[in-house]
Amino acid sequence: MTCIIGVVCEDGIVLVGDKKIKAGNIVRYEDKIIPVGSYKNFVVAAAGFLDIREKFIQDLKNLSLLQKNGIIKEDPSRGFIGKTEDIAYRLYEIYGPRYKAKGYEYAYEAFEAFVCYKPEKIRPILYYIDSVGTSSKVGEYQVLGTGKQYAHLFIKPIMMKEANMKGMALIATFVIRLIDEHKIDDSIGPDDQGMVQIWKFPNEAEPYEVKGSELEEILKEVEVRLEKFRLFLILGRTTL
Repeated sequence: MTCIIGVVCEDGIVLVGDKKIKAGNIVRYEDKIIPVGSYKNFVVAAAGFLDIREKFIQDLKNLSLLQKNGIIKEDPSRGFIGKTEDIAYRLYEIYGPRYKAKGYEYAYEAFEAFVCYKPEKIRPILYYIDSVGTSSKVGEYQVLGTGKQYAHLFIKPIMMKEANMKGMALIATFVIRLIDEHKIDDSIGPDDQGMVQIWKFPNEAEPYEVKGSELEEILKEVEVRLEKFRLFLILGRTTL
């Protein structure tokens, strides 16, 4: 249960994720876009059943150990994407039958992920990986989690135009805050300080997590847009 939005823009790739984790009545907050420390310029993000998502992230953190023990094999022709595919497929082989026995459709419900990386001297690349370990390159945008149906309403219409990272970070943050504010899905939301997580992968620079004044500027603009949306809903007004 989450909302992580990845958009391929004219100036790079932007990833925006909510931070809320809800298990029953227990709520906590954590980063869902995770840098892979042993690989330069890589981040991963995952959605789905909480235990499978956490196992996927943990396996990536322990990738060197899995390779050392021959559980995940090195394949230069497939690179890091191939390793993440193999981790996802390994989880499917282990947990697919167990969830099926409980009546869940593992292949459609359990898991999905983003892998985003910036190769040397070329544009960054965003891949989508499903629960059985099949990957596909994202051409425009993709959304992970239950928030996708709401994100499509705001993102799809504007993808006909040129999109940039700044504008799409704003729209994606607006979607997450809107879902939370109107209780559309109570498993999705910012942390208790109203923060979301944003990563940018510029075409001509190193990737970085958006923080500090840049994040504050986005959150302030989102508040303005949320207020306009409130007025539209209540009064039919679109301007302040």
